[in-house]
Amino acid sequence: MKVKKTESVQINEILEYLGIILTDDGLTLDYEESPELNGLEVVKQGDRIVIIYSQLSYLFRAIGIAKENMDKGDFQIKETSRFSLNGMMVDCSRNAVISIETLKDVIKQMALMGHNTIMLYTEDTYEIEGEPYFGYMRGRYTIEELTFLDNYAAGFGVTLIPCIQTLAHLNAAVNWNVYKSLTDIDDILLVDDEKTYEFIEKAISSLRKSFRSYRIHIGMDEAHNVGRGRYLDKHGDVDKTELMQRHLERVQQICKKYGFRPMLWGDMFFRIANGGEYYARGSDYSNLKKCVPDDIDMVYWDYYSLTKEEYENLAAAHKTIADNVAFAGGAWKWTSYAPSLFHSMRVSRLALKACYENGINEVFATLWGDDGNEASLYSVFPVLQLFAEYGFHEEFTDEYLSRRFKTCTGGKLRDFELLDLPNFPAGAHDNAGSNPSKYLLYQDTMLGLFDKHVAEGFDDYYAKTAETLWEAAGRNGRYNYLFETLACLCDVLKNKSEAGIKIKYAYDRKDVQELQRIVDETLPEIISDAEKFRDAVEKQWFKENKPFGFEIIDVRIAGVIQRTKTAKTRLQAYLDNQITRLEELEQERLFFDGHENKFDICCYNWRRIFSPGVFP
Repeated sequence: MKVKKTESVQINEILEYLGIILTDDGLTLDYEESPELNGLEVVKQGDRIVIIYSQLSYLFRAIGIAKENMDKGDFQIKETSRFSLNGMMVDCSRNAVISIETLKDVIKQMALMGHNTIMLYTEDTYEIEGEPYFGYMRGRYTIEELTFLDNYAAGFGVTLIPCIQTLAHLNAAVNWNVYKSLTDIDDILLVDDEKTYEFIEKAISSLRKSFRSYRIHIGMDEAHNVGRGRYLDKHGDVDKTELMQRHLERVQQICKKYGFRPMLWGDMFFRIANGGEYYARGSDYSNLKKCVPDDIDMVYWDYYSLTKEEYENLAAAHKTIADNVAFAGGAWKWTSYAPSLFHSMRVSRLALKACYENGINEVFATLWGDDGNEASLYSVFPVLQLFAEYGFHEEFTDEYLSRRFKTCTGGKLRDFELLDLPNFPAGAHDNAGSNPSKYLLYQDTMLGLFDKHVAEGFDDYYAKTAETLWEAAGRNGRYNYLFETLACLCDVLKNKSEAGIKIKYAYDRKDVQELQRIVDETLPEIISDAEKFRDAVEKQWFKENKPFGFEIIDVRIAGVIQRTKTAKTRLQAYLDNQITRLEELEQERLFFDGHENKFDICCYNWRRIFSPGVFP
């Protein structure tokens, strides 16, 4: 396909991104903004393409649609927008800070999908002037970097919204003594203290220098122990609702001063009203409305509910608290190196239908990176495509979604769905929380903390899954490395998933021949495969992220390698009669943390997986 070069740098960039040749004698592309259209229209007649659009990002979506339909001859396609805000929130705080080059790529893909918003979730990974320890050695974005990104995104019709924390979730920052005076308890700031609000103002004033958006997400979620630490010592026991209300009002005043309208997570108000429960049913929340000031946007987050009715009920509950409610769904990439696309797509379909039918006009998908951001950013982009298509259509086919995904990302949707496989050796494909690929990778072979959750056949499953993923790695172009990483992971698990069980079984029966075979064959292969996996993860990390944070991943995988070497040494010492017993193998194996449901288990905290020992 050939198109004449336009006067727009961004349009030309998108055309080249789509593989369209820019010439002097190709198709003519004309485009016109029409705000009253509330969507887009693409018309091809002869050698001329005309696009009418109401938002700039819709222009780029329309260009992608035009490319998809070029083999149809002349055509006319019209789409109406169903949501005023549609996009994603990407986690740039849990070790991985996405590189500028990657974000430029993401911005183009989001525009092609028709998304108009990206939220950068930064706990301490943005620069605050005069605060050198805030985000120190964490890869924080400088004011200049954020300014560049904001300008770049605006050129494609994508609004960048800063997303920070103004109450809790400041774990990394409060590790530094310079911030201890601002801390109540855990990672929670000290409410009602003037130093706290001076700090928050410094943060918001710094963000104002980079972002043109009038929106800002101020977090304020999961502050379960607010008022229960230094605040309690200073002021006594004060009702949490009162504390939240006062703090929110102060933060809102600061936001207004710098031209921001805040949005915040809604869970704390629900937890306060329901004795700590967010998803409680049937409660009356009308009395909470007075706790939320005007001009505050409430965000209802839900990554779990399995019926449309549940989304409808909780959306309605949030509307009793705030006039404007946005919805945040989940693109599950936070439990392991593998995503949970099946679950994410399933619940997103329900949620987005419920949002549209119940008048929620702002939606976005969250790409959290809990416990290290191990999964690739791109692994959950099918969910973003789903969000985009529900932004313009009531329903669509899987074939249509695949075609759109191919256009906007260059990826093969059916292959991307294979990325789920490392987490489903027991077949529970719809269980988003199940993450055996992580706990079987990191668990200590000699301790076997998760061995009672392993079934016979896991080794074979991972061997076959590795083959499947290696095949996919040969046909996905720029995304081959995603499949290579998970194929390498499965190569490790084809031996490691059952290694602990086989070791203990042989030890209990004094089967020295089997133990020697494990020492000579199985454990060296695990070590070799783990080294290859480490190299694949490094490649993936540096393709997508700044270097900061990889040291955590490096140490974790190195721990797997070293502990496997230690297991080899310990077993060989026993076989050589240098020691008469292996105490760790004589310990009874229990279900992990009392979870007697054999396979329906999730643990994505590396420290708990690796050892029950006490970490400093």
